[in-house]
Amino acid sequence: MKINKYTLTLISIFISSTLLLLAYFFEYFFTLLPCDLCSKQRGVLFIILIVSLISLFCIKLNKNFRFFNKSIILLWASSSTLSMYHYGIEKKFWEGFNSCSSKIDFNKDTLKNILSVNSSRCDDVQFELLNLSLAGWNSLISISVFIISVYILYIFRRNEKTYDT
Repeated sequence: MKINKYTLTLISIFISSTLLLLAYFFEYFFTLLPCDLCSKQRGVLFIILIVSLISLFCIKLNKNFRFFNKSIILLWASSSTLSMYHYGIEKKFWEGFNSCSSKIDFNKDTLKNILSVNSSRCDDVQFELLNLSLAGWNSLISISVFIISVYILYIFRRNEKTYDT
């Protein structure tokens, strides 16, 4: 595979859009409700997609796209971190923050609080494939894309230095 200035951007567009489509597919066709951390992971994937599309346009317009490549790598690192954190909560390695729990405070506003809070808990695994939850798969994919992105940036910069001399 030849690595050029489009490689990182196209991989990020493809992987982030695929992960988002799969998340919405599972939500709407298998009625898997996203927890708070799932929604945050989707947000990071949306940002990756948007930054990757902006980077693609900058490449097409021959503008400086290196800033966006670094941003994409940092976003994949944050996606990896968030999904590993979520996976750790699911496996009970550590406890999540309060918005991930469904501890109900019974008072006069109980019904309003129940209706305003997402009913899915972050430590409740709704679906597993090959003994990995969706957060685990997101973690593996995000870490892999992060590592591949760093490698692509390294190869691209090395090739640029070769052409400059």
